Amino acid sequence: MSPNGTLLAYSKPVDIKELRDQAALISIVWKDHCVERQKSPSKTDSGQDVRLKPALRTLTVETEDCNIVVRLLQPELLLVLVGTVPPHKRQKFKITAEGYGDARYPEVDLLSSRPSASSRLLQLDGAGNSSLGLSGEHSLSKSKAPSITSNMSQREKDIRTGTLHVQRKRLDALADYVLKDFEDTGFVMPADSDLQ
Repeated sequence: MSPNGTLLAYSKPVDIKELRDQAALISIVWKDHCVERQKSPSKTDSGQDVRLKPALRTLTVETEDCNIVVRLLQPELLLVLVGTVPPHKRQKFKITAEGYGDARYPEVDLLSSRPSASSRLLQLDGAGNSSLGLSGEHSLSKSKAPSITSNMSQREKDIRTGTLHVQRKRLDALADYVLKDFEDTGFVMPADSDLQ
């Protein structure tokens, strides 16, 4: 879609009225967040200038029943993916805006996985030795218990991280593909004639 809400392409089957309503709402939210990032710097209490936030690149809208992820491809072109939320998941309405250089939302932190059952069985004494009644020659520094995530496939890790993560990963991959194709072909989305 264009930033002003003009639908350019969509997948079928679709309820076109619902899609137009979503496009209008996305356009409003996108423009509001763009304007918010373009406001002139204000002064803080200490008198120092506050820098402008980086230009809007990605917008994530979480509603009770769906997630909408929007990526700026070109100044006149937005890629929008709408994904459903599992029925058992409860989420509140939330909008998250990301500029160029901002941290990805949702954050991915696979290093903070839960310890595996085998690693919980091994308790260390002050010398770093196992307290399972083994001789002092068995040290954990020689062999570390694998985490649960080390045995999981990438798909399992993605699913464990959450639906929004999977949807965002799809948006990132599709945006990269489209942008590479645009670069290879030299395509530039023309200015929206409705605005001129």
